[in-house]
Amino acid sequence: MSTDPNPSLAPNPSSEPLPAEVQQALAAGLGNFSLRELLGLVLTTLGQAERQAYLARSCTDKGNGSYPRSLKLGSIPLQIEVPRTRTGGFRPTLLPPPYQRDYPEETQVLLLALLASCRSLNAAKTALRRIGLSGSEEDLEAVARELLEELELRNTRPLDPDLLALFLDAKYIEVKEGDRLRPASIYLVVGLGRDGKKRVLASLFRFGRENLEEWKNVLRSLIERGLRRVLLVVHDDFSGLLPITRSLFPQADIQLCIVHLQRNAKSHLSKTDATEFNQRLRALKTAWSPEVAAAQFEDLSQRFESRSSVFIREIRKKRDHYLAFLNYPDTIRRSLSTTNVVEAVNGQLEIMRRNSGGYFQSQDTLKLKLGLAVTQLETGRWRRAATSVQNALDQFNALFQSRFEKEESSVQTQNS
Repeated sequence: MSTDPNPSLAPNPSSEPLPAEVQQALAAGLGNFSLRELLGLVLTTLGQAERQAYLARSCTDKGNGSYPRSLKLGSIPLQIEVPRTRTGGFRPTLLPPPYQRDYPEETQVLLLALLASCRSLNAAKTALRRIGLSGSEEDLEAVARELLEELELRNTRPLDPDLLALFLDAKYIEVKEGDRLRPASIYLVVGLGRDGKKRVLASLFRFGRENLEEWKNVLRSLIERGLRRVLLVVHDDFSGLLPITRSLFPQADIQLCIVHLQRNAKSHLSKTDATEFNQRLRALKTAWSPEVAAAQFEDLSQRFESRSSVFIREIRKKRDHYLAFLNYPDTIRRSLSTTNVVEAVNGQLEIMRRNSGGYFQSQDTLKLKLGLAVTQLETGRWRRAATSVQNALDQFNALFQSRFEKEESSVQTQNS
């Protein structure tokens, strides 16, 4: 049973059935998102973009912030921020008639269709025009582009210089371009701040398979945006990635994902051996200390060395990186041993991919839905620190302070 405080607002079976168009829009890639939050985001963004177009034409008026308003789109309650101007001469087209809170059914259908299946700027403009957004072709272009670009800003915003942890992972997808499907990868980076909150720092789409050069670019861009000190970096054992993270974040512990190790075992060992290997590996995760775990890891390696010597030799060399999570407080070790944090985003994208026929219809479709997936997490269950992280936050920050105070002290000693 779902315990999400903002459950997906699917149609209530006891109420009148929604029109077929709405049901299709709901099924067209929204996954299990809260429509309330996503539609509120879209309406707020569209209103801001429409005001921007209005101010570009008006020499005598200026923006004057926004005010909150409660609306209803069918059975869905919405909270939006309505942009205003100093003269009061601007009113977003996408508001219901004055003194009304409810949108007509036609607008409900069109807004859901825009959110669920906008395939390009042209498709967005067409949907906006059908909704009744006034203005020139240039205004429609600006509003549609604003909707897409707003969701990509997270890839350029300045970053906090200090983070407790970074989680890295890439997801393989296919994107339609013309009449063919092209392989592509989404590079995702989630940061755990010193306040205990998770934030998506990068969500970049690139054509082609996952590769080291793109990872270098992604990680260097984090540094260029202001990131300086990280206590722990978590990623899988993608070939060549470990030396890169070690060189870019020399003071950080590097944790290789235990879940990916378990998957790799299935590729290198027989089914029976892989099952035993993974059972012993899970037991190792509850070790009292890194020293005890290291001894257990060695026993594990010796037991399976004769059955897959190359596999065991490789993981043996990286033992300390598979066990780095054991240097951290007990209550959060499990979440630090894997890249499952990133899977929260990947999981939503996978739902969208399946609901879209197994691929994304265009680059804009992908970017829009990726942005919506991230926004949903950051305004939903990631809005507050997880209980396990909150309980260990003082210890976590003490480890950070201890490590980097030593670094600063060492630098000062060398310079004196």
